[in-house]
Amino acid sequence: MNAYNIILFTVLATLGSFSCSQNLDCIVSQFSQLKSVIRSCKYIIVSNLTVPAKTTLELNLLSGTSLVFEGRTTFEYAEWPGPLVKIHGDNVTIKGAPDSVLDGQGALYWDGQGGNGGKRKPKFIRIIATNSNFEKINLINCPVHCVTISHSNNITIRHWNIDVSDGDKNNFTGHNTDGFDVTRVQNAVIDNCTVQNQDDCIAINKGSNIRVSNMYCSGGHGLSLSVGTSNTHFKENVVTNVTFIDSIVHRSANGIHLKTHVDSGLGLISNILYDNIHLTDITNFGINVQQDYSNGSSTGVPKGNIPIVNFTLNNISGNMKSFRESPTLAVKILCGQDGCSDWTWNDVVITDARNASYCNYEPVGFSCK
Repeated sequence: MNAYNIILFTVLATLGSFSCSQNLDCIVSQFSQLKSVIRSCKYIIVSNLTVPAKTTLELNLLSGTSLVFEGRTTFEYAEWPGPLVKIHGDNVTIKGAPDSVLDGQGALYWDGQGGNGGKRKPKFIRIIATNSNFEKINLINCPVHCVTISHSNNITIRHWNIDVSDGDKNNFTGHNTDGFDVTRVQNAVIDNCTVQNQDDCIAINKGSNIRVSNMYCSGGHGLSLSVGTSNTHFKENVVTNVTFIDSIVHRSANGIHLKTHVDSGLGLISNILYDNIHLTDITNFGINVQQDYSNGSSTGVPKGNIPIVNFTLNNISGNMKSFRESPTLAVKILCGQDGCSDWTWNDVVITDARNASYCNYEPVGFSCK
C-alpha cells in the first residue's frame, strides 16, 4: 500500500462510514472541486487545499454531512475582511485528521494594530450551525479574530488547538486575535481546547446555556464576557446561564473578565458561574469586572445599563506577575449604579499582586481588603 493510500485509509477511518464509490469524488484537493462536492457528498475530505486570495472556503453542507480536514489547508494572502472559512449546516460533523492544520498566515498581516487599522485583516472561521459537532481542529496564525460562532444552537466544540503564539514576536505584532467569539448562541459546549493568542481566549457577547470546560488559555485576555453590542435591542445585550469550569489561564492580561459597554442600550448578564479556575502569571487583573468599557478602553465612569446578577465564583486560585513593572490587581470591581447584585464568591485566593484590590461592590463571601 503506497503512502497516499495509507493516509486516505486513515482519514476514511476518521470519517466512519464512507462508501467506496464516493472516495475519490468526495475529496477536495483543488478549489475548483469544492462546489460540486459540497452539493453532492455527505462524506467529504478536504485534503491539502490552497484557497485563492479574497475567497471564502464556503462549506454550506448538506444535513448530516461529515467532513474531515486532512493535511495543510492554506489561504493565499489578500487584505480583505474575510472570513477565510465559513461553515454552515445542521447535524454536521467537522473533524481534523491527525497532524492536519489550517494556516491563516497571520505573520503576513500582523502590524500591531489588529482590527483597528493598518492592513485589512480577514477573520478566520465563522460557524453557523445547529445540532453539530466540531472536533480536533488545529488553527495557526489567525490574521485577526480566530473563530466566530453565531446564530447557532446545540453545538459542541472539542479538542481544538488555536495557536497564534507567533504573534507575540517582534513586540506583539499579533492583536485582536480572539480565540472564540460567541454571539447569538444557545446550548453550546466548548471543551478541552487550547488557545494561545493576544486577545480574549473566549468572549461571549450574547447567548444562553453555554458551558466552557477544560480550557487552557495563554497570552491573551482571559475567559471573558463582553456584552453591549446594540443601542436599541435589549435581547442583543443578554447573556444568561454560562459556566466556565476546570480551566487554566496563563500569562494573560486578565484571568476572568466581565465587561459591559457604557455606550450600548439596556441588557442583562445573569446566572454566571466560574468554578475551579487556576490563574498563573496574570499581568494586569486576576479578576476584572468593569461596567465602564467603551471602544477598547475604560472610561472610569461606570454605568448600570447592563446589570450583572447572580454571579458566582468558586475555587479561583493563582498568582499575579507584573510585566515591565506594570500595576497588578488581584481583583477589580467597578460597578455602575444598581449594576451589580446577588454575587457570591467562595475560595478566591490570588497572590503576588503589586497593588491593592479595588471594589466598589463587594460580593458575599469575599473581602476586597
